[in-house]
Amino acid sequence: MRWSLRAILGSLQLPISGVGLVVLVLTWQTFRTLPPSPPQSDGFVEGLAAFFLLVLGLAGYVLFVGGLLIPPGPGYGIEFTRKQRWLFAYALAAPVAGVAIFFAGIASMYDPGDTMEFVFGVLSLAVVGAPLALLTGIGWKAVQVAVDRY
Repeated sequence: MRWSLRAILGSLQLPISGVGLVVLVLTWQTFRTLPPSPPQSDGFVEGLAAFFLLVLGLAGYVLFVGGLLIPPGPGYGIEFTRKQRWLFAYALAAPVAGVAIFFAGIASMYDPGDTMEFVFGVLSLAVVGAPLALLTGIGWKAVQVAVDRY
């Protein structure tokens, strides 16, 4: 039996998304249970741990959404519509917007003008809307499956 590239990639859709979801959940759990800094500490270690957990959570998010964007193979995986895939592509662009927000924030420290505040605001809305787009795409598919079954 000869496997096509589509079948091989399609077989990786759910494992990649699953690994991303596990990383995301474990990162959230670790962040939630992070002990507070002692009163005499300046909080540097806690801030450093939170930063690395943020990077790890971002990697889990990218894996989760990127896995959902992989087209399913023949007979396995989840078949999303074109519009749902557009929602996932928008949700995957959120890390790029987040990095742009970071650099826009740094640039606004040196040039605090109205233009930088506008750019910062627009990019912030893009990042906030991305997880909503992901949840909308997944919820949309769940409703389609429920309607088809019942």
